[in-house]
Amino acid sequence: MPDQRPVTEADAVRIQDALDGVRRARDALEQAVARALRNGASVRAVADLGLAPNTVQKYGRAHGWPTADNRRRFYESRWDRDERDRRAHARGDLAGLPRAQADEA
Repeated sequence: MPDQRPVTEADAVRIQDALDGVRRARDALEQAVARALRNGASVRAVADLGLAPNTVQKYGRAHGWPTADNRRRFYESRWDRDERDRRAHARGDLAGLPRAQADEA
């Protein structure tokens, strides 16, 4: 087994700075994922950006997702969803529609 050699002070500082950057980036990623979920994005859509679905769910649950509104929408039927979208469209509220439907309107 090779002998253990100490890390230089300069290398230790660089490594610690890099680790701090990784932690900040991970925290920012968790917050961004959770915000997207709370804003109504699906786990699948967020996962398609490069994360495992389980990781997306873990980050969301750690930061207040699902909200009561997310849960209500998850359990609504297809008919309820279509009706909600029709009412939003009739009011001219395209913010309630998925992007593809809003673009068609």
